[in-house]
Amino acid sequence: MKQYILLSLFALCLVACSEDEIKPYHGEHYLFFSELMESGDEAIELSFNNYPLDDELTVKIGMRLVGSPFETPTVYKVGVVADKTTAQSENYELPINPTFGANVAEDVLELKLKKTESLKEDVELLLRIEPNEHFAGSVKNYETIKIVFNNVQSKPLWWTKDVETVYLGAYTREKYLALVEYGGEEVLRFGELNSAEQRQCALRLKDAIEKYGLKEANGKPMTVPIY
Repeated sequence: MKQYILLSLFALCLVACSEDEIKPYHGEHYLFFSELMESGDEAIELSFNNYPLDDELTVKIGMRLVGSPFETPTVYKVGVVADKTTAQSENYELPINPTFGANVAEDVLELKLKKTESLKEDVELLLRIEPNEHFAGSVKNYETIKIVFNNVQSKPLWWTKDVETVYLGAYTREKYLALVEYGGEEVLRFGELNSAEQRQCALRLKDAIEKYGLKEANGKPMTVPIY
């Protein structure tokens, strides 16, 4: 009987320890990064190559509150882990005084990534939630988040042989830029579109080629096989 009592007490301790990771202590408030919890990804990954017309990108990072919601927007603190960050300060911008919304348990941190000549390979930005007068800190394993980004110019993975044969022809940087400019907003998700939607994007590019006389870098007329 004593053995069963001990086992029961041990199980209760395990449950309590597990719950302590996400419950507030003594009524204090905690924040943690929830963005990658469900996906299991190790980092947020972005490439300016997928947004060739943009010099800045806004990244929205999901956050959650541990503790009762605040009645007014409340300032929290996020810092850069310098010894684990390879991105230059010119490549990102954090809000000076980010606030967690009133009467909510979830919110987002918005930061800007900036395209420069130094992004010719992957760089990393590691952020950490830091304590301040409103928050006691964060939750173990979710107090940091990593953003990996670059501006490596390359052919999109979705520009396959089938896409080349049916819709867009051979890849060139000039054609890709023209597709992004004239193909419609959905063109950045080209690989996720169905065949009818891909066809519409390609037809818009074809119309722009004819209307504006678009050319390749070598001066030859731009062409697409879609009809």
